[in-house]
Amino acid sequence: MNTKRAGWAFLWMTVAFIAASLIVSAFIPYMGVTLTAVISELCLLVPAIYYLSKGRVQLAGQLHLKGIRLSTVLMVLVYHICCYPAVIAMNSFSMAISGENAALDITSDFAGESFFAIWLFVGLVGPVVEELVFRGIILGGLRTTGRILSAIILSALMFGLIHMNINQFSYTIIMGIFWGLLVEATGSIIPSVICHIFTNSTSVLLAYLLDENMGEIDEMLSGSGAVTASSYAVTGTVFLVIAVFTTMLAMLMLRVISLNEGRTGCFDNIFRKKSKAERYGSLFSIPLVVGIIMSAVVTVWVFISGSL
Repeated sequence: MNTKRAGWAFLWMTVAFIAASLIVSAFIPYMGVTLTAVISELCLLVPAIYYLSKGRVQLAGQLHLKGIRLSTVLMVLVYHICCYPAVIAMNSFSMAISGENAALDITSDFAGESFFAIWLFVGLVGPVVEELVFRGIILGGLRTTGRILSAIILSALMFGLIHMNINQFSYTIIMGIFWGLLVEATGSIIPSVICHIFTNSTSVLLAYLLDENMGEIDEMLSGSGAVTASSYAVTGTVFLVIAVFTTMLAMLMLRVISLNEGRTGCFDNIFRKKSKAERYGSLFSIPLVVGIIMSAVVTVWVFISGSL
């Protein structure tokens, strides 16, 4: 897998998502949420696997399939908690602008389904597929340029844009960066999968426990009045201040995690500016740029149409 194939994979993911959205919107009375969820994951997985198969790569190395120590798992959970105030801050700011909580909307679409069905698709299958695609295949392709931090940020941008709504984009790009750093620090995709499953499973559990009041909660979180927007902004500001300190703690924990996994010098290598001799080709390709533009246009269009 190289940067060009990663770009083509993302472009076809974007095209597939747009096409699937149009199909689902036209036939939604005849399609269950389970089938819709399966289609969404296939839109990611099929293009990624196709372009992965076109290159001669070691699958385990490309996908960062490597075991980690039990002590690392515990450290990863602490790292994840330290990262979360930044995620909450970005989510709050985006809700102040859009008045939308997309994750809650997605979970509420499963209303009437069993807890296991909701957790299976939202809490388990979705996180595993998305991590394999973005922190495995896509990041693995981009990092062949030697630009580790840039590859992490770019793959996180792609991860945020593929959700195609302002609310999820705002915090999934932050998650993508934190999780990409974690993959690089451990040399394994397992920690990011753990964090993603933990995040989504927590959301599913909370939504399920609050199911009886979901209508009132959804109405409250979807409010677009000045009071609601200012409340979100204040919440975002508070968590942003907290995030300044917790993110520094997260970076310290990241260094400890890398050392615990025996990856001496890995942490410094992530943030060290690479010389020309250490950089191989460009991160960007024409299909990648086209995919980014298409997904960005759809994201903005969805935001504007939802505001009218």
